[in-house]
Amino acid sequence: MESVSNIKSPDSFPANIPISRQAYSNWDGSITASAVWTCTPKNADDVVAACNWAAQNGFTVRPKGIAHNWSPLTIAAKQPDYNKILLVDTTVSLNSIQMIPATDSSGPAVKVGTGATLGQLMEFLEKQPGGKGTAPGFSFPHIPAPGHLSIGGMLAINAHGSAIPTPPLDHFATTYGSMSNRILSLTAVITDPTSANPNQYGLKTFLRGDHETTAFLTQLGRVMIVEVTLQVIDNFNLRCQSITNLDKKVLFANQQGITPPLHSCADFLSKSGRIEIIWFPYTDNPWLKVWTVEPIQPSGSKLVTEPNNYTFSDNLPEWVTKFIEDITRIPGLTLEFGKIMEKISSLGLDLTETRDLWGPSKNTMIYIKDTTLRVTANGYAVLMNRDNVQQAIADVTTEFEALLAKYQKKGFFGEYPVNGPMEIRVTGLDRPDEVPSMTGGPAGRPVISSLSADAETEKNNWDVAVWFDVLTIPGTPNSNDFYAELEAWIISHFQAPAAKVVPEWSKGWAYTSADGAWTSGAFMGKVREGFTQYREPDDNWDWELATLAKYDAQNLFFSPLNQQLFVPAGSSLA
Repeated sequence: MESVSNIKSPDSFPANIPISRQAYSNWDGSITASAVWTCTPKNADDVVAACNWAAQNGFTVRPKGIAHNWSPLTIAAKQPDYNKILLVDTTVSLNSIQMIPATDSSGPAVKVGTGATLGQLMEFLEKQPGGKGTAPGFSFPHIPAPGHLSIGGMLAINAHGSAIPTPPLDHFATTYGSMSNRILSLTAVITDPTSANPNQYGLKTFLRGDHETTAFLTQLGRVMIVEVTLQVIDNFNLRCQSITNLDKKVLFANQQGITPPLHSCADFLSKSGRIEIIWFPYTDNPWLKVWTVEPIQPSGSKLVTEPNNYTFSDNLPEWVTKFIEDITRIPGLTLEFGKIMEKISSLGLDLTETRDLWGPSKNTMIYIKDTTLRVTANGYAVLMNRDNVQQAIADVTTEFEALLAKYQKKGFFGEYPVNGPMEIRVTGLDRPDEVPSMTGGPAGRPVISSLSADAETEKNNWDVAVWFDVLTIPGTPNSNDFYAELEAWIISHFQAPAAKVVPEWSKGWAYTSADGAWTSGAFMGKVREGFTQYREPDDNWDWELATLAKYDAQNLFFSPLNQQLFVPAGSSLA
């Protein structure tokens, strides 16, 4: 990293805002840059000043949080020029948190700067007085597993955890969709087309219930948001049981009749509403997490007072990390690696006594640290009816194994393109009727969230999304071929009226064998089409683009992926 002392600031940059060239790297290290102009504003007015300077000097602006992402929504790999990009680091000062008491029109809420982390927010909420739940303070029905995520980054890509309503205990009167659907208001840096200077950037607060707000709730970093207010719920105690002794044939069994097979994924889902599968390739016993809302500590459960309790997965032994370094050179080692990780998970749960945990919700919902093995990942949300979840999981896992076997037979030594686990979660959708309006108008929901409910979801009775991610170590040979082939199968297999495939914005999608993720124009076209069909003219892909453009007169907040993706529906552009 280059420091301020040994490099001159850009001409005329506001003297009161610290700026330097800094290195950038995304989560898996696939997108890096050695020296990108990065400023650290002290407040929202500083952000405005930096944005106006950038607009006047031919720079584009990207918000910078924790960079726990895969897709090139901040910068792209191997850009020809990083000298005209200004990263705005929100984490240093734009991280204030304030509790908002309940009113007659809405329940409790929290106002938070977009640079705060999820871990900071959850810790703050748990300490607040006035909660009426079984655990202190306030919480959310589900959240992403890593605590070290910026709030702004999470909301830009409709982040999620894993939960669907399961009465009577786990049926909070709120959305079970993405974190983006919890936004009650937001403050963004925008140009005002009605002002005397329509090219000048300033601050504007958008309220839930104002129609245009729905375009900002999920926006892939196309907007610079500095503060949000989120709906919260009373905190609750949550039990997390880890099960590693069930064979994949049991967990992933085909659906038979109406009742899910005993000990299948859908069986656990029907009882608890909260599951996650972590399944390493070429192994038989996935790691199943089952969360259950439990007001009172169950017998045999271990009380946990802090998050991140799986220390064995956060800090792998040195011999395992050395083993990992050899996998991309000797792909056949993948067969042994999966078995090693399966054993580490099972033994680690026993040695750390973490198979059965219980405590305030954040302590079992947050469990991934920055020291966890960093892998690349694809990601899709498959919208469907809850009754079809088990068969969907059975179909995807069957195809996954068939593809692994196909690649294993290639060449003299075989090909092993996937060495990380498949992960499976289930959430509700982003519905407009589950969030209060701040103005009295219709609350709406994010226009381009992966979980957006609309006329199509209503027509086909889709009420949940199953999230499928496949992880592998960056640089693993033939992984792009595998991802492209799996994606093509998923798209062809899950079609209306049974289901619909939407990308998980922060992960890998739109694969081609030659160039990897975010390079398939055909897939991007399907994405735009999916947010256009069954939509009203003021609630579709083109309206989203027009609304965001209306408030960014100088196209200041475009990343390369935004430029590629954010074109009109039906466009021939990739």
